Order: sequence, then structure tokens, then C-alpha cells
Amino acid sequence: MAPKYLQYFPNPLLDDLVKGRWLPVVGAGMSINAKVPAGKSVPLWSELGKTLELDLGDFTSSGPLDAISAFEHEFGRPRLIERLSEALLLGEAMPGEAHVQFCSIPFDLVCTTNFDFLLERQYDSTPRYVYPVVDEDQLSLNIAPEGTLLLKLHGDLRHPSRLVVTENDYDRFLINYPLIATFVANLLITKTAVLIGYSLDDPDFRQVWQVVTQRLGRTRRQAYAIAVGAKPADVARFARRGVTVINLPGTREKYGEVLATTFKELAIHWRDNVLGVSTVTEEEPLRELLLPKDASARLCFFAVPLNRITFYKERVFPAIDSMGLVPVTAGDVISPGDSIIAKIDALMDRAVAIVVEVGTKWTEAELTMALSRVKSAARIQDGRPPPRVVVVSSIHEPVPTPIDLENVFVINVDWTSEFDDGPRQIIDNLKQVIRDNNWQIAEPRRLLDSKEYRAAVIAAMTLLEVTLRRKLDMPESYRSDRPRTIRGLVLEAKSREIIWPADERNILKWMDTRNKVVHENRPVTRQNAKEIVDGVYRLVSQ
Repeated sequence: MAPKYLQYFPNPLLDDLVKGRWLPVVGAGMSINAKVPAGKSVPLWSELGKTLELDLGDFTSSGPLDAISAFEHEFGRPRLIERLSEALLLGEAMPGEAHVQFCSIPFDLVCTTNFDFLLERQYDSTPRYVYPVVDEDQLSLNIAPEGTLLLKLHGDLRHPSRLVVTENDYDRFLINYPLIATFVANLLITKTAVLIGYSLDDPDFRQVWQVVTQRLGRTRRQAYAIAVGAKPADVARFARRGVTVINLPGTREKYGEVLATTFKELAIHWRDNVLGVSTVTEEEPLRELLLPKDASARLCFFAVPLNRITFYKERVFPAIDSMGLVPVTAGDVISPGDSIIAKIDALMDRAVAIVVEVGTKWTEAELTMALSRVKSAARIQDGRPPPRVVVVSSIHEPVPTPIDLENVFVINVDWTSEFDDGPRQIIDNLKQVIRDNNWQIAEPRRLLDSKEYRAAVIAAMTLLEVTLRRKLDMPESYRSDRPRTIRGLVLEAKSREIIWPADERNILKWMDTRNKVVHENRPVTRQNAKEIVDGVYRLVSQ
């Protein structure tokens, strides 16, 4: 289905998303999309002020900040916190569909001025590791590289002394929290601020924004606000403050529904395009990732601890290569802005198999992402089966929660024993992928017929390479060296008289075309692609 709302986003803004340059700033307007008991609703900022004003007798406020400040002056800070918790339905409100879809976008960092915990609850149920930052001393801790850092600019209701909610709190924000202000200013300098459910009425954020504007002038990055059915006066008010409104069609009643659909489209757009702007450091994954998304994949994604990658590359990857699969790790792909979550999400989406060794909180988070792929119906709708997931755990620290899912297999390994057959178990398990998916035979012809000529050339040469390996190698060979290049395979095949000198000349010419496609982005004519595809099929059928 074609995207419905992406057309309203300027291409440079979508480019910033894919390159990990967004700074989402979530305001109170997002919280009204929460699920609440019948007859109740989460108030907007203005409505929150009116709610507290009712407790102040004949007091008439000049705005929500005035009402909240008067309430604290009259009844004290503890009672204010209790009243805010009641008004915001802290124990009853649950994330709505807009929260679900927003948290599916793989942001590394999210800012929010909300006091509630709707985003944390949704990230926990996604699940994705979320690290809420409330105090300045948390800024120096780098403990969420594969999760989401949630910067709570105004604190939250669990930290009453840190809460920024009254006039005095706002007036002293830059004095009391200079490091947070500096951190946010730096983010605004280097990233594109995208405001969601945010009115720009918060004085502290506006002060920081104004400082950035004054210092950078015309070189300040453009900021945007996502709105639904915004009135011209609202659009003009944002424009006066240097913010461009992405005004999506819809009504207040459809606000949450429109946002949910928009966030879903943004997540898909990022996942589908992040690898295209990334640098792939290994040859075989590069070729595989150049194929269209709907092409039959050979990628086998490995999510393993950093200190064990060398072990897998020596003991497991050669046999995976010999099967015709392409092993890849997150470290083989360098994404712009180092968008770790987006990169892993995209690689898993393209993988036909995923191997996760649990034992650290990072790989456990990746296991959660892999399991969500198995449960998701999206790939089935795209015509792609869910990946086979192999979970590797130590016999001394087994997977804490039993996994009872089709297409998910758990292997318990004794890493302390030099005789352990863990690598063979992994390899044998992945062989089932080859038996279940005879994808390579028909793929070059399908891509040729679809006019994907560059992809057809890549797929055809991959089919030839895999076929030669199977003919030349022993089926149960688990070698410790990397498999030979296709040039080496051709030379050995000629020495065994599996192919003839004329075939060798053709293959070398086809290889040159394939290499130019992969490394120089050369176009390929239909005639040239057909010659290569037909030639490969002729050799494979021999």
C-alpha cells in the first residue's frame, strides 16, 4: 500500500530521518492519544491549568502556568504532585496506538517535556531498552547504545524536586540545569528538531531555541512540527518562531489515528532506506543488500557479543558461506550517525536467518527484535516468510524465559569445553534454511522479467558461485578458512573439467560486469543482463 502521509514531508527532512539526524521532541499533545477508562481523558497543558484552577476558589489565572504556580503556593509541592498524578491519570492511562507506532521508529534519542510514563511503558512492551534521563549526572553515562535514551527535559512525577512545572521552576531552569540546557542546545545545532504534540509554549525550550537561533543565524538547522488539521493562525505562530509545520490532513477526532499511520510510514521508510545510505564493509553482504527488498535473501544476521565475533568468523562463517548463505554482523555496516537500532532493524528485516547469542543485555535486546520478526505478519504480507531464529545460550546461563515459537530454535552450548559441538549445532540448524528455501534458482529470471537488470546480474552470478561451491566442496566440510573467491572456484572447476576454457572467458567477463554494478553503480542493458542470466542458467543446468 502506498504511503498516505509521507508526501507531506519535504525530501530533505526524510533524508535527515534516514541519516539519523532527527531530534524528536514530544509534548503534551502526544499524551492525549493514551488509552484511558471510558468517560475519562488525558488533559492538554491548557486543560491541566483549568483543572487545577477549579481548586483555587474564585482565583482567575492568566494561563496554565499561572494556575499551577498558584496551586503550589496555596497547597504545597507534595499536594501539587498528587493532583497532577490524578489529573494525568498516572495509574490508568496506557500507551495508545500513536505511542505504539512512534516507539517503533528506531530513534536513539528522544526528548520529551511530559511528566508521565507513557513512552517508557511502550518502549518496555515493544520491548526496547529505554534509559530515561532526568538528572544532569546521567548525561555522562553511555549505557544505552542499542536502546533509546529518553531525555525528560521537565523531569517526571517520580522526581518531585526535579519537576519543571511552576513559574519558579521555569525561571530557574537555565540556572539549575545548565548542562541539560547545553546538551539540548548542542542537539539542536547538529540535529533537525521535529516537534510532536508540542506547542512551543514552554519558556525553557524556547530560551534554548532562541539562543541557538541568535548564535547561528541563517546557518541554524530548520525545525519542524508535525500537526494534524492545524489552522492558519497556528501555522503562522510556529513560523514566527522559526518552525515549519508539517500539516497533515485530518480532524481532532482523528488526531491519534493520523499520527499512528504517519509514524508507521516513517518507521518503514527509515528501515527501507537506511542501508542504502550506509557503508557495507564486506563484499558479499554488499552484493546482497544491493538487491531489491522483495528479492529472495541469503543474509544470515549474527547478533553476538563483540568479544566472540572472531570465534564465529573462524568457526562458523566459512561453513555458512559454503551453504550459500551470507553471514553479516552489525559491525559490517556503518550507518550515518551510527543509527544502531535502525541498522539492526533493517538487517533483520532482510535476513532469511538470524543467530543471537544471549548473555548480554544488548544481545538480549536483539533477541527481542528477532522474535518480533517471527511474530510479525508484515513479512508474510510482503510474500517473505519469517526468518529462522537460532538462539545460542550457555549451558551455565540458559535463556531465562522458555521460547515456544515456530521457527525459533534454542541451542545450549558449553563454551568452557574445547570439545563442545556448538558451531556444528548452529551450522546444522541453518542447513534447514537451505532445504526450506530453494530461492536461488528462479530469482535471476524473475528479476530479469521485472526489469531489475542490475539485480538480475547480481543474482545470476550469486547462483553460479553457490552452484560451483556445492559442486567443488564436500557437503559436510566445515573448513576454518574462508571459501574461495569465484575466480578461484572457476579455476578449480576448469582444472576438474567441470567447465571449459570458453566458459571461463565468459564467466570472467560476467564477473567484470557484476563488479562494476556493485562498486561503480553502472547501469546494465536488458540485452547484457539477459546474456548473463541465460549463460548462467546454461552452466548451472550442466
